[in-house]
Amino acid sequence: MREKFGLAKLHNEILLDRFRTMSQPTLVSKTNGLSGKLYIASEMDKMDKIGYDCVAACVNDMAALGAEPLFFYANISCVRPRADKVRILEDGIALGCKEAGIQFAGSEITELPDKYAFDQYELAGFIVGIVDRAKKIGRVRLQDGDVIIGLASDGLHNNGYVLARKQLFLSKGTMEVYYDTLGGTLGDELLRPTRMYRTGMEHLLESDIEVKSCVQVAHGGIDRALRLLLQEKNGAVVKRRMDSIPPLYQMLHKDGNIDMQQMRQTFNMGIGMLLVVSEENSERAAECLEEIGESPIFLGLVETEQERIRYLE
Repeated sequence: MREKFGLAKLHNEILLDRFRTMSQPTLVSKTNGLSGKLYIASEMDKMDKIGYDCVAACVNDMAALGAEPLFFYANISCVRPRADKVRILEDGIALGCKEAGIQFAGSEITELPDKYAFDQYELAGFIVGIVDRAKKIGRVRLQDGDVIIGLASDGLHNNGYVLARKQLFLSKGTMEVYYDTLGGTLGDELLRPTRMYRTGMEHLLESDIEVKSCVQVAHGGIDRALRLLLQEKNGAVVKRRMDSIPPLYQMLHKDGNIDMQQMRQTFNMGIGMLLVVSEENSERAAECLEEIGESPIFLGLVETEQERIRYLE
């Protein structure tokens, strides 16, 4: 198929010599799909950054483990592939891999005429990374009073596009209207590329600040991400005023008539990555992240005596 479409030859060999200094070198993998965002991008005929989104989502999962990503594979599914569309998707993937400093190892192009509508595409990404098992994030027990820090997202990333389209696009009739509050069109805001957190997380870990837990806010809202962050058995108190949430979420809440409980269950609420550090390390962690261009937000505290997540607005 690659030869048929005249696509570039890809490589899938990685030398592991430099990882021999690890005490317990361990391969890890993650996979991510972008069906909701890809559907809107296809409708708007703006698919040039979707491949980048898929890479970013996978790279962020590696960053949440403290792992170094090595290479990325993709699967492109459709009724009948068109060379121009496949090339657009792969160009976005190649851009994401270049920015992340990893190898684009290949893509499988699958024809599924009984599953998809004409000219509908599905993209899934698979990433492999390596981590020293003894230093993998998430192995440390959380303590009462540990601080939850959020890293700002660039829009929805890959959360909640079905609901956003239903409540905003169908009610407003177009994605091309400019909104002063958004500083652009609704379509441009929804399709903003996913932010990569690899550089910030690596800078934080190199500073010897212990990250007790970390999770990307993806494939579910901030509620689900917090539950994963808290290792399923702890609670938290989270405080964030509504006026501190980016305008897109306020539009979804007010114009889309979506209540706050459903908002938290569906959207990232302007947070793309969550992490937990001890109270004594919290200020230093925030300063370290700011040095590398991140926008850390103090969201709340871990509560180990109960499992409920309490929101204070």
